[in-house]
This record gives sequence, structure tokens and C-alpha cells, in this order.
Amino acid sequence: MFVGKSEHTVTKDGRISLPSKMREVISNKYNSDELYIVLIKGNIICVYPAQEFEKFADDKLDNSQGTSLSELTRAEREVCANAENGKIDGSGRIVIPQEMKNAAKIDQVALVVGAKSHIELWNPDMWAWNQDNR
Repeated sequence: MFVGKSEHTVTKDGRISLPSKMREVISNKYNSDELYIVLIKGNIICVYPAQEFEKFADDKLDNSQGTSLSELTRAEREVCANAENGKIDGSGRIVIPQEMKNAAKIDQVALVVGAKSHIELWNPDMWAWNQDNR
């Protein structure tokens, strides 16, 4: 389970270190460094271990409002079009795609947040605003 939060520097090429405890969860529980980086709601970047992304995608489709083929295809597209494959490098970092960084307004610092089945990357100011306006 991913828990906790901490600020981390984002390099100019979009690399960010994941906290060691979160890397340990990925390594020990999922036995893989394969990840999916997903833009959710247009401004939150979520990092899913591959198995959790598949569950997320299946749940999203199971809960979609539509029953027609075109509505299911639209839901699949919504999930998959906003996702990128990623891996943890030898230094414990991942690369945030530039388009996602821009959408989430993440520049030099990101707040890395544990969210049970996945990790979220937030602009620290947006996180603070979100917490204040719940």
C-alpha cells in the first residue's frame, strides 16, 4: 500500500525520484518496475504499478454509464489515451511526460502522495488549495 507524502525535485528532463518506501512497495509487492503514468481529471498525475492500472482500467469500464459499444470504446479511449508506460530507472526515478507536467502545472517541485493502490504527483500549491477547499 502506498502511504505518505513528500516534496521532490523534478529535473529539467522531467525525472523525479520516488520515495524509497514507495519503491520498496513496487519492488516487493509487484515484483516489477513497470508502471503506468496517467493523467486524471486533467491535472493529477497518477503512477500505477502495471497490475493496479489494469484493475483501475477494468473498474472504470465496469462503472461506465454506457452500454453501447461506442460508449464503452469512448471509456476505453479516455483511460488509455491519457496513460503512458514507464519504468523506474537505476536511480529510483521515473520520467513524467512533458504534456502531463504541463497539464498538472508541475515545474521544479512535485508533491508525491501515497494513495493506497497508486502514487499521485501534485503541484504543491494545487494540493494545498485542494486540501483547504474540501
